[in-house]
Amino acid sequence: MRSIRVYLFALVGICLLLATTAFGIVFAQTNATNRHHAEAQTRETAKALSQAVDGKLERAMGVLAALSTSNAALSQDWPTLDEQARAAFRDRDAWIVVQDRTGRQLVNTRLPRGSDLPTGVPPVEMWKDIADGKPRTCDLVRGYVERHIVCVDVPIGRGRTPQYAMSVVFRPSSFGPIITRDDVRAGNIATLVDRSGKVIWRNIKPDQFVGHSATGPMMKALRSGTDSGVLESTSLEGVPMLSAFDRSALSGWSVIVGSPIDQLETASRQAIWWGSLVALSILLLGAALAALLGARLVSAVNALVGAAELDKNDAPAKLTGISEIDTVDAALRRSFAAKTESERHQQILIGELNHRVKNTLSIVQSLAHQTFRDAASPKHAIAAFEARLQALAAAHNLLTKQRWESASMAQIVRTALAPFCAPERCRTEGPNLKVTPQTAVTLALALHELATNASKYGALSVENGTIDVTWSHEDGRFNMVWQEFGGPAVRAPPSDGFGMRLIKRSLAAELRGSVDIDFDESGLRCRIVGQLGTPQ
Repeated sequence: MRSIRVYLFALVGICLLLATTAFGIVFAQTNATNRHHAEAQTRETAKALSQAVDGKLERAMGVLAALSTSNAALSQDWPTLDEQARAAFRDRDAWIVVQDRTGRQLVNTRLPRGSDLPTGVPPVEMWKDIADGKPRTCDLVRGYVERHIVCVDVPIGRGRTPQYAMSVVFRPSSFGPIITRDDVRAGNIATLVDRSGKVIWRNIKPDQFVGHSATGPMMKALRSGTDSGVLESTSLEGVPMLSAFDRSALSGWSVIVGSPIDQLETASRQAIWWGSLVALSILLLGAALAALLGARLVSAVNALVGAAELDKNDAPAKLTGISEIDTVDAALRRSFAAKTESERHQQILIGELNHRVKNTLSIVQSLAHQTFRDAASPKHAIAAFEARLQALAAAHNLLTKQRWESASMAQIVRTALAPFCAPERCRTEGPNLKVTPQTAVTLALALHELATNASKYGALSVENGTIDVTWSHEDGRFNMVWQEFGGPAVRAPPSDGFGMRLIKRSLAAELRGSVDIDFDESGLRCRIVGQLGTPQ
């Protein structure tokens, strides 16, 4: 046998041996955590910028909606509409244009009043897209006055072939305040691209890259149709990036936010270096403390040997002066007492289990005797017996979940009806009462018999039949009503089978009450009245 000192020093040696592995794991976990944080941050930033872009476009759509339905627009009073447009939209990097289907401009707030307005051929897609009356957001295109523009278009008037269109035309730089705002971290690249992946604006070197297409991996992700994602890509400058994109449901444009991968790895390496240094220092300090405390601990552990002998000797153990060791000493003595109590409780549980097994076997014996006595054929008897056993098992499952202390009335009713009908055909209503295990089993079997009878001869034997089961408990009296609707006409059988005997006799006896069954032509009605025992 070896002393505890040997094991303490062995533990220190193993810890030192595993330190390198631990540092490697810490490095991997920290790197993964940093990457996850960076992914989440870039994704959230991309989403926030995309929402800000949508806000700008929505404001433009609101202005267009008001102007395109104004009296001046509908009456084709272009000078008045020009004045209204200049007053309503005062963005120096955006203007309003009205044109007809030939491309002739009728209003252009970009130019001074009275200027000769340019003429061109508007894209066929615009007239096709606005024919349904909804706003259209165009991709980056070349303009008549500006080199690059994007726009929002709406029709003037109603009908499938509008003759005039109104547009808010934006310079790409109008989105600069959004793309370059403060929540984009230093070193990150934020880019707004249109549906085809062309750059509308970016926060770094925008004039150089407006109109350029996104790089390969990012372009592939944008063309996949996903609304958002995170991937490794390369910036237009050729820098490896961890990028997130978010696609606008309003315009189909996407905002891309990327962090240089080298910047992320540098931060991870610094965090790992300092973390590893601290961890190693703590480990070495722990080894020194283990060596110093070894002797003291050995002495205290030896004192526990005396406490362990309390199982054979009632003499009190000597206290060591160490709180933890003395606590274990007291716990040992309590454990010996608990062991004795546990053995006694085990005997009680065995007796209770024996009692429940006998009761269950008695019920199964009664089910078998009554089922096979009244059966018309062995095949029908076996099917009925199996169904009754399943109902008994379902009731036992409910009680097992409640440790055989009680069962919920609502759960008993729903479990009994579940094999026969859906909730819309078997409606239940009543307070959530707690019943004793024996009452739960008897009531579950009785409901099973009623549901079986309904599925063969009553409301559940036809497609539109329904059942209502309601119960109440007032002034110590329990009332339950089973009512069938929409089934075939029913009549009382010439003699009671096992199911009816179970309902009328066993259930009535268990509830110390009565059971009345009315075979009315409109549907069977069963009323149960009695008393519910109080669960232990």
